[in-house]
Amino acid sequence: MPDELGPTLKVADILSRRGQTIYGRRTIVDLCARTGVALTSGYDAELGPVDSEESLMDFIIEYSKLNPAAKMTVLILSEICGLSIPKELLGKKKRIAVIAGVLESLSDFTHDLSSRLKG
Repeated sequence: MPDELGPTLKVADILSRRGQTIYGRRTIVDLCARTGVALTSGYDAELGPVDSEESLMDFIIEYSKLNPAAKMTVLILSEICGLSIPKELLGKKKRIAVIAGVLESLSDFTHDLSSRLKG
């Protein structure tokens, strides 16, 4: 995916593709229709000028409501892509601490794995 795409678009694009594989095309098409996001269909899809940041964020938040695994995927992708985690996903303070711990562990693991792969 080109680097010039913003983090919100990157996360929405990944979720759209992943969601079609896991939950089926119909589920993701319905989700896109409810949130006002064009369904991505390949690298040639020009979402940027069409979809607003707000509609993309609505898509991401609604995707996270599909099930707990979808929510964790959104949280992890947000961290990896540098997207601020939507406050709607964080909920209670206790959950925030748990999620922050998981994301920190993931970050440490990713850094360690990258170091090992580099040599």
